[in-house]
Amino acid sequence: MIFSDLGTLNVELTRGFSAYRWIRDELVRMGVPAAEIAFMQDFKKSEAKQRLFGDVRAGKVRFLIGSSDTMGTGVNTQLRLKALHHLDVPWLPSQIEQREGRILRQGNQHHIVDIFAYATEGSMDAQMWQNNERKARFIAAALSGDTSVRRLDDLGEGQANQFAMAKAIASGDPRLMQKAGLEVDIARLERLRAAHQDDQFAIRRQIRDAERDIEYSTRRIGEIGQDLARLVPTTGEAFRMSVGNTTYVERKLAGRALMTEILTLIQLQHAGTRTIAAIGGFELQYCGERFGQDSYGYITTLLRAGAATEVELPVTTPPLRAIAKLEHMLGNLEEEQERARHRLAEAERRLASYRSRAGSTFAFSDELADKRRQLSEIERSLSQEIDGVRPAEVQAA
Repeated sequence: MIFSDLGTLNVELTRGFSAYRWIRDELVRMGVPAAEIAFMQDFKKSEAKQRLFGDVRAGKVRFLIGSSDTMGTGVNTQLRLKALHHLDVPWLPSQIEQREGRILRQGNQHHIVDIFAYATEGSMDAQMWQNNERKARFIAAALSGDTSVRRLDDLGEGQANQFAMAKAIASGDPRLMQKAGLEVDIARLERLRAAHQDDQFAIRRQIRDAERDIEYSTRRIGEIGQDLARLVPTTGEAFRMSVGNTTYVERKLAGRALMTEILTLIQLQHAGTRTIAAIGGFELQYCGERFGQDSYGYITTLLRAGAATEVELPVTTPPLRAIAKLEHMLGNLEEEQERARHRLAEAERRLASYRSRAGSTFAFSDELADKRRQLSEIERSLSQEIDGVRPAEVQAA
């Protein structure tokens, strides 16, 4: 595919020359059959365009020449496309992206394709590439918001760098080519440096989180150990539970008394805390609270070392189910302690891993500083030349 917004067939009558026709004549002179070359502008209707696209996909048409407007979008011809040529520089970065989207497209059978961009030294091509560079950088900045957030090579930034390189090539000044290359490298190193700084910040946060986990897990292991020391087994016939001033040895009776006590406190809308039962060496506490005139709520908690543990006992809980909940909680103390030990070991492993990475310096800091120095020297040289002072004159002075 050959793109050119200038030198179309429409200007041939007024200017006496068409780049389109010249390209076709040269291709024919070099041995390409004329039937294998097509101008996109010759196909106006949708049916004719679809037939053309089919011929390109089939390989019958090997060269397709057109403009950004006629071939930039809606052209599904990528199956056999091997090369794309920019004969001129369009006004907008999006037009270049649309052009190249014809070949950089899913369904192309070629894994590697060629994209050519042409510029005439000393012409306006350098200025046109500079305009596209400026526009692309503005668009990239607007879309990214904060450049430090980007981790991968930004497509907009990469496109702007390509335009800068094309501008440098067109200018014919090797310093501009070197400047464009340095700017690409510096932008890449700046992204790496920002990523390194963010990584170090994340590592410090992870170290704080791991230290908090270690402190919490260590405390919980000790507190659960205290609970295990005071635990009185209630399994089997060893069951004992007191509700109020009465001690029960049968689970069903104990559960019935417990739920009756809870229901009575709810009916009275008891406000505040009250110990209503004891089982396995632990007290069960009721805490009620009024909310306004018509709302009331309560929770029941098992008083343990360090913190109380809530036990859900709604008024609809069957007596045996209520006792089973309490015994299950007491029977899981060793398992709970083992989970705390596992969390402690995991936190210690994380802490060791993150501490080994904390405080590392940016590996490419020297390279970044050196490239910045080189760029500064080139910019100073270009600035002196713009002001009418040649570098040789400055050195002589």
